[in-house]
Amino acid sequence: MNIVTSLKQCCDIAITFIYTKNKGTTLSTAEIEVDLKTLIRLFETNWSCEISSHASYNLNLNKWNKVTIVPLASDLRLLRNHLIDLPGESLRVLIKGVEDMKYIIEDDIDHQQYQKKSDTIQAFNNLMETIYCRVILLNRKRSGELQRMLLHTYLNTSNHTQKYEEFDNVVSLPEKILLKSLKRVVIRGKRGKGVPVLFHSDIQDNIKKMLEVRHHFVPINNPYLFAMANSNSHLIGYKVLAKHAKLCGAQNPSSITSTRLRKHLATLSQLFNLSDGEIEQLATFMGHTSGVHRTSYRLPDDVYQTAKISKLLMVMEKGGADQYKGKSIDEINIDMEKNLLSDRDSDNDSDEDENPIIRELLDTSKPSAQDFVPTNNVDGKPVAGTKKKKTRKLVPWTDDQKKVTLNYFKDHIKTKKPPKRFECEDLKTKYEKILNNKDWLKIKVFVQNYYTKSRK
Repeated sequence: MNIVTSLKQCCDIAITFIYTKNKGTTLSTAEIEVDLKTLIRLFETNWSCEISSHASYNLNLNKWNKVTIVPLASDLRLLRNHLIDLPGESLRVLIKGVEDMKYIIEDDIDHQQYQKKSDTIQAFNNLMETIYCRVILLNRKRSGELQRMLLHTYLNTSNHTQKYEEFDNVVSLPEKILLKSLKRVVIRGKRGKGVPVLFHSDIQDNIKKMLEVRHHFVPINNPYLFAMANSNSHLIGYKVLAKHAKLCGAQNPSSITSTRLRKHLATLSQLFNLSDGEIEQLATFMGHTSGVHRTSYRLPDDVYQTAKISKLLMVMEKGGADQYKGKSIDEINIDMEKNLLSDRDSDNDSDEDENPIIRELLDTSKPSAQDFVPTNNVDGKPVAGTKKKKTRKLVPWTDDQKKVTLNYFKDHIKTKKPPKRFECEDLKTKYEKILNNKDWLKIKVFVQNYYTKSRK
């Protein structure tokens, strides 16, 4: 999509190279210059219609049916429990190893001592990796932003919450506890923006213990907080996260990445009724704008359109949109059992529709747990599991009901064709007072029974 910009820059560099290499203009250099400028002109005029439009179409075509993958909640719980349990063992090995040796690397050490030092180095790396993963899991930051966090940035940021005493009445008691237990550090984010990172109290304790022994493992000129042992660089964030996603036993470890964790946070935030100001604060915390949050970080289209928009379409298909006036999509409730029954009974002219006995069976309700009640035997003791005989209350048809129904469906009776649901509902709407105790299914069965008995 964007390689044409680089190609034009290459042509400009080539033209500049010709000018600087050849002090005087010759025929060959002039021809090369003309060819390069002609190529730039072709890029500007033909690239969009011959290359980029086709590339854009192919890229969009592949995205249409692409499944949006977000981490499973069960996998995130497994990862969190794994990251909470791992630092304990790493700290035990680390403290014991530091006590046993004064220096990490010596020229004259035997294999057993070297193995002990190697285990201590591994324990240090494990502790540092678990701290990094826990911060990623809590803050959902980009892995590159967090892995380049500087040590002096963390140490020079204090956690004084008393500087905003005038806001004590605004903040609730649980929020005051969070203010005291969480440390907020602002680091450099994408495009030079400052993005905040929160550190929980137990994570702060682990970082404090890690920094106490850091000088034994990390060179003094390494400026990064998440520094690898015996290295001047930082860890590779996405590799560390992928490693512990597999170690925790997650069902789908490939879905646990920093990008998908950010997508997970932003999409699930739509389940809450956030105001515009809260959305703006969430977008600032994640390091992008509210416009990007609404367009890119949203509920997956396949979920939203299948689960929510389909409700609106089904309501409009049945012609009942007026009863949901002023309501949101989430407030529209569809009786799926009733809807499926109507699709089966009124939209299809199957053999079941022609059989009044089956229609009568559909009209009766299924036996419930209340139908099985204990009865008393001769000794007066209840007998469990005895089925109570179900009594069905029948409402007889009045003469007026029979008259209006038979007159309305006289053509159906002549052709021996069962009425549709919407036709029965039209009759009920027209004679609402007379047919107030009859639903559409009873009207349909009555008509079917009438011309069936007449035929016999």
